[in-house]
Amino acid sequence: MKSRQHLPLLGALMSLVPVTIDAYLPALPMLERDFGSTTTLVQYSVMACLLGSATGQLFVGSISDSFGRRPTLFWGLSLFTVTSLACAWAPSITIFLALRFLQGITSSVGTVMSRAVVRDLLDGNSAARAYSALMIIMGVAPIVSPIIGSTLLEFASWRSIFYCLALFGLLLITLVFITLPETLPKERRIPTNRTAKREARSLVFKDPLFRMSVIASAFVNGTLLVYLSTSTFALQREFNISPQLFSILFAANGLGIVAAGQINRRLLLNFGPATMLRFGCAWGAFWGFALAIYSHVDQPALWISAALLLLTMSTIGFAFANCIALATHHHGARAGTAAGYFGASQTFLGAIFAAGANAVSATFTAMAYELFIPMAFAAIIIIPLLPRYAPTFVRDTNS
Repeated sequence: MKSRQHLPLLGALMSLVPVTIDAYLPALPMLERDFGSTTTLVQYSVMACLLGSATGQLFVGSISDSFGRRPTLFWGLSLFTVTSLACAWAPSITIFLALRFLQGITSSVGTVMSRAVVRDLLDGNSAARAYSALMIIMGVAPIVSPIIGSTLLEFASWRSIFYCLALFGLLLITLVFITLPETLPKERRIPTNRTAKREARSLVFKDPLFRMSVIASAFVNGTLLVYLSTSTFALQREFNISPQLFSILFAANGLGIVAAGQINRRLLLNFGPATMLRFGCAWGAFWGFALAIYSHVDQPALWISAALLLLTMSTIGFAFANCIALATHHHGARAGTAAGYFGASQTFLGAIFAAGANAVSATFTAMAYELFIPMAFAAIIIIPLLPRYAPTFVRDTNS
């Protein structure tokens, strides 16, 4: 596979948004005390970053289709480093929320460019397997990031986490400069005039396979966003656990996603991404339902709750890679535009659900239902309808 040597770096780039969010999750209660703010406002700092990421993806992909992947990465990562430092210096919750939005915009470059580079080089099942590999690498982010964050909190304030994020940005800039070649030749780039850009967008959104992939990923992403924004308060308060134990549980869910991604990658040797996506939606709905039912037990056991939560969140390992592969399948010449609008759409739609969830009390039972409902919608819509638009087995065309 032509892109295999670049997978570690592409995985690190794809993990930029998760790292930016997950590393400071253990510090949310500390931010609440430090800024003298409310739980809801502090939770909205997660949403601010995610909405910034969605906003950035609206134009990052299109820019890279015209100017190339490397220049877009250099500018985006440089601005990410600057905004990370600014977050560390934020004097109030209001300014912090605004800076988190800007940080989200700049972090989107990693998500879009990693997906676009893979599509530049691969297609079909090879692309789906490469995306699965990236998801496995990216799965390290929720494992390592909260542990690093909680460890830093033992010796320093929450601001130290953002200094580390700035250093991470500098490291990525260096690695891109040294190891990643330009994957979009000038002859394949889209002209910068408005007509060409409008035509590219139109072709992407007219594709029914793209639209179905966005719907599936939006519901699954809604589950992820609910988990990210509510699990800290729900688990620490319901089970009276420490930030360190929460980080371990958070890491276990990351391992579940990694394991599911590896299983998905192996199964793609025999099944297409459409089949695997339908399986992932069914898997998430089943375990989400089990979690919701168990949440009504008097004094639920932590280990059973954690196990059901792990099985529910492992859906991400089955769903995201296949969604990306299907969404970009027909758009080799517009990989950046397709990847950008795919990411923006899934994040915006997922954030709408997650924002509503934030308005509900952060209890374990509420979180369980907020995880189950979008999984159920994904299964109800995707399982019967996806076969109309996607062949069961998508073969390679340029790998």
